[in-house]
Amino acid sequence: MSKIIDNKKTAEPVSIVEKQTVEDSTVILERVERLWELSSNKYFYSNVVAFKDNMKIKDFQVPFTEKSFLIKYDGYLKAGINAQDIQILSNEGKAIEVKLKNSKILDHVIDEKSIYVYDEKNSMFNNLSINDIFNQLSTEKDKIETQLEEKGFLKDTDNNIKLFLEEFLKNLGYESVQISFENQ
Repeated sequence: MSKIIDNKKTAEPVSIVEKQTVEDSTVILERVERLWELSSNKYFYSNVVAFKDNMKIKDFQVPFTEKSFLIKYDGYLKAGINAQDIQILSNEGKAIEVKLKNSKILDHVIDEKSIYVYDEKNSMFNNLSINDIFNQLSTEKDKIETQLEEKGFLKDTDNNIKLFLEEFLKNLGYESVQISFENQ
């Protein structure tokens, strides 16, 4: 009986490249605070951010230094007052006079689940970093807040708070309700 020996070995990859991800997070600070906020307006929006950056020498763009991204995300902001800033000027019988600080933006949130990256471009000599993205998103949040303030969003919020407090105080039995704001 003779044995046939196969000297051919099955071709196996020399090495296998595997992606290994290590995730670790630790909460380093926790705090629960009591809120004294009265918010009366909530603004929802979707935004697209286009960012492009490159290195220049005077007016000449240095080759291979362009980085960019295009991101879409949703967000919202809430506006109102801090209830601790409500001042009761007079409270006599069925008449009350209240003074409030003007409304401000209480919260501005980007929904991280809605973030979608349409395009991102790195370059050899000018890498795109997470800080680029965070800085641009922070700048965009400031722009949105400024645009809303210019459109009268905070004045609308003042009016809504005034209507709410007038109705609330009248339901408590006050017949004369005077509400004013600090800068009016």
